[in-house]
Parts: sequence; C-alpha cells; structure tokens
Amino acid sequence: MRRLFENNGLRSELLRQRVDEEMQWLQKIIELLSLAKSRSDASRAQLVENITDLFLSDEGRLSEHERALMSEILSKLIKQVEADVRKELADVLLRSGIDMPEVAKLLANDSIEIARPLLEKSDLLKDPDLIEIIKMRTDEHRMAITMRADLSEQVSDALVEYGSEDVLESLLNNHDTKISKRAMEYMVTESRRVDRFQEPLLMRADLSPELAYKMYWWVSAALRKKIITDFD
Repeated sequence: MRRLFENNGLRSELLRQRVDEEMQWLQKIIELLSLAKSRSDASRAQLVENITDLFLSDEGRLSEHERALMSEILSKLIKQVEADVRKELADVLLRSGIDMPEVAKLLANDSIEIARPLLEKSDLLKDPDLIEIIKMRTDEHRMAITMRADLSEQVSDALVEYGSEDVLESLLNNHDTKISKRAMEYMVTESRRVDRFQEPLLMRADLSPELAYKMYWWVSAALRKKIITDFD
C-alpha cells in the first residue's frame, strides 16, 4: 500500500511538472505571437532573439512535443513577419539543425535572399522538396540548388529540364553532383551551340569517352587536345 501511495505521488509530481512545462510554453507562444504582430524594430529584434534562444540555448533544447508545437507556430508566424525576420529565421534554422522540415520548406520557397542558405545547405530539404522548388520558383532558386553537395540524378534532371544556361553551367561545375546519362547526353548535344558548356563537361570525371569524342568535332583545338589526352 505504501508503495502504491509512493507511485501515485511520483505520477502526480510528474504531471505537475508537465503542466508547468506546458504553461511555460503557452506563455512563450503568446509572447511570440504578440511580438509578431508588432511592426517596431525593437519587437522584430526581440522576436528573432526569442526564437534563437529557443533553438540554440541549452535551456531551449526542444522535446519532440515542443518541436512539433514550435513548428506549427512558426509556420503561422512566417506568414506574418517582415522579410528581415524571415531571413534571420532561415539562418537560425540552418545553424540549429533542428528538425522542422515544414518550416524549412516554407522558407526555401520564399524570396531568394531568404531561401538561399537553406537551398544551398539544409538537409531538411529532401529531393521531392527540391524538385518542386525547381519547377515552381525562379532561376535564382535553381542556381542556389546547384551549389548543394551530392545532388541526386533526379534533382539534376529537374535542373536540366527547367534551368537556364547559367543554371546548367553551374550544375556542370559542381563535381559533387550526380548527372544521369540522359541529362549528360543532352548537355553534350547542347554544347555544340553553347560553347561555355564544353570545358565544364570535359572536366567531369563522369563524362564517358564516347560522349567526349562526340564533342571533338565542334570544340576548340585546345579542347580537342584535352579529349585525346584524357579520354584515350
């Protein structure tokens, strides 16, 4: 019986702690919402500081429940706050590494000044997210995606399909990307018309000798020499 009372007391104490935590979070959310509604510089600065503290401070390490709640609140806040606050949020999200993919997707679809750091480096953006952005957003967004490490063939294919010549050149110059055979064949064919594709193509380790020698007939004398030397 004594053990039963002790267990009940422990459960009551844990419940009280959980209620206290929930009340603290409610207070934080109310404060964030209040700051988001204000247009003053001081309020915007305080909003960013509060969110940064929640993400990065030792005291602000989020539990799974808190993370989900924070993700929901931030998704709503993003639509209300000024661009400079959204930019700071994108930087904080990238630095913190906190798992909020929905927030990352919203910010990655924002203007390029806000989206760029996430498009270039965030692991929260998966291939379907990147492909959707490639299809729906601007060439500047596509250019930022070409800077990512270890792009998949599916993402590269989308860049080749929707990107400008500038985007394709940037993709070719990123040697960490995987480019499908079909996309490579397309860019080799295009290199007859677009001279600036030629050298980046011939610098790639994944260009086959067959495709390199196909280019032989329209590249410069210096590049012909490179083909003979490197692809023999």
